[in-house]
Amino acid sequence: MRILSIDFSIPYLLKDDDHPIGGWAVQLSIWLRALDSAGHDAALLTWKGALAHVGSGQQIKLIETYDPAHGVRVAKYFYSYIPKILEAARAYRPDIMIQGVCGVHTAIMAFVAGQLGIPFVHRVVNDKDVDERCKIGLRSYEWLAYSWARSRTTAFLCQNEYQREKLAALFPSKPVHIVHNAVVVTEDATAPLPRSERKYVAWLGVFRYGKNLPLLFRIAQELPTVTFRVAGMPDRVVDQATLDAVDGLRHLPNVELIGYIRRADVQRFLSEATALLCTSDFEGFSNVFLEAFAVGTPVVTRRQVDPDAIIMRHTLGASAEDELALTKSVKSFWGMDANEYNALTRRCQTYVKENHSPTAKARELIAALTPLVAESKHHVSSRRSD
Repeated sequence: MRILSIDFSIPYLLKDDDHPIGGWAVQLSIWLRALDSAGHDAALLTWKGALAHVGSGQQIKLIETYDPAHGVRVAKYFYSYIPKILEAARAYRPDIMIQGVCGVHTAIMAFVAGQLGIPFVHRVVNDKDVDERCKIGLRSYEWLAYSWARSRTTAFLCQNEYQREKLAALFPSKPVHIVHNAVVVTEDATAPLPRSERKYVAWLGVFRYGKNLPLLFRIAQELPTVTFRVAGMPDRVVDQATLDAVDGLRHLPNVELIGYIRRADVQRFLSEATALLCTSDFEGFSNVFLEAFAVGTPVVTRRQVDPDAIIMRHTLGASAEDELALTKSVKSFWGMDANEYNALTRRCQTYVKENHSPTAKARELIAALTPLVAESKHHVSSRRSD
């Protein structure tokens, strides 16, 4: 199968640049490598100049399109962006196109797929994208473009049952498939560090609305005997509440802000933490959760962002109903008996090995896409015979 997707941050991810990287880029890069290893042709549309930026030796096939730094606001989509993406897609001749993250690119890829006469599949990457919160952060023309694209999507890929239920209600005639996120854990992965070698509670993410840095500040303030290490950098546009919270964290004696962590250093950062704390208001299926489990680090999070309640059902940390319970959970893991804690770390690592391997998720992805491609080719064949 020939699969074509689009993303403009993966080149920075491949170079491990000091650049904000969203969860979809991380997940898509895992998918592309797994699909390639399984014998499928998978490629990525991205920005002009990316090949020179990344260099040779990458498993992911990059196809350059346009330079996002140039163009006249909305008009650039019509005289530059769309024509260049359409030209590149025609040259690649994909069987199917996949796009994740809500916005204008959803509409562009849906349009291009329509021009090529192939299925377009949209990957939902956040719970807010399937309910009334979807308009948050989108300009009016972006929301209109995304709404148009969803109506023309052949099928949806989602991350959890909440997303599936919402999409099924909105688009009852369209296929909706749950494909959980994947994480790379080798069979001979290092055993989790014992409690005695874990020195802090970790927080990792981009500083922006929705990650709820004010909640992190309140918890750290409430637990002065617990050490916190906060990794991340501000998004391109940051709300004032987030900026105020980061400033407050900077002045707490039990908090260390360590800035952006390169991908090569994420594993070590998480492996030395007693727990990963997530304060987000909304997620989908956080890659960071899986990365934490992969090194045996439990996750303490809010109930509404525990995807399909995996943390609660598999006892991989704490899934708290409110702020008080979240704070108590952080304190509980910080003071947990070493033997109990060490057993928990092993359970976390075993869980991801058994449930989230890239190979298994690639098989699920292909199983979801195959009927769509087959039906599309059948329709083309029928039209030709007519």
